Amino acid sequence: MSQTLSRGLQVLELLAREGRPLTAQEMAKSLGLSRPIVYRLLHTLAQHHLLSNEVENGRYDLGLGLLSLSRSVQKDLRSAAFPIIKSLVHQLDTTAVLGLRDGDEVVYVLAVEPEFARMAVRSREGTRRPIDDSTSGLALRLTLEPSPDDDEELRQARAKGFAARHIVIDYQATAIAAPIPSFPGPSDACVTVLFPNVIDDIDDKAAVIVEAAQRVARVVRI
Repeated sequence: MSQTLSRGLQVLELLAREGRPLTAQEMAKSLGLSRPIVYRLLHTLAQHHLLSNEVENGRYDLGLGLLSLSRSVQKDLRSAAFPIIKSLVHQLDTTAVLGLRDGDEVVYVLAVEPEFARMAVRSREGTRRPIDDSTSGLALRLTLEPSPDDDEELRQARAKGFAARHIVIDYQATAIAAPIPSFPGPSDACVTVLFPNVIDDIDDKAAVIVEAAQRVARVVRI
């Protein structure tokens, strides 16, 4: 593995995770690197327009060059899924996201929030959640072959065909996720709906979400 390339990617991942501009000193501290190394990385990334240093107080932010790189990433999936996800948001009046498996994480490649809801869960595209400890991850894992090591939560989710938890990003709320069917083999994509409070009619809401996930599968090949 290229150490320099890995460090440069860590800088981009840190800025994406923090969601705000950072100074070189802040990045060096977070990444455990010396400031001279971080400055060299920042200079190189800025030359390729992946970083912007046109931020006050010596802070750096993600650059517009990333847009040209990300524009084609899962473009067909996002384009095909968007009207379905938007319709789901309108129907349930809450936030919905499209998640893709990336190693041992689920990354949200599409997030749609309701326009006029009094209260909604905010979610950014690029947000990552662990496969083993998230509702989205549970939805993907339920499509795996059953194992004697499966816990009760996974067995129940597999029996129902969807995952549900009364916690959203460490808050008491409700998340419901349905895998997007993939044949053959386990699913690598899911639709997750995030409710800002704890709801009781999970099965009714889940039926709508499962149907939306099936519609996505029909219009795009995962």
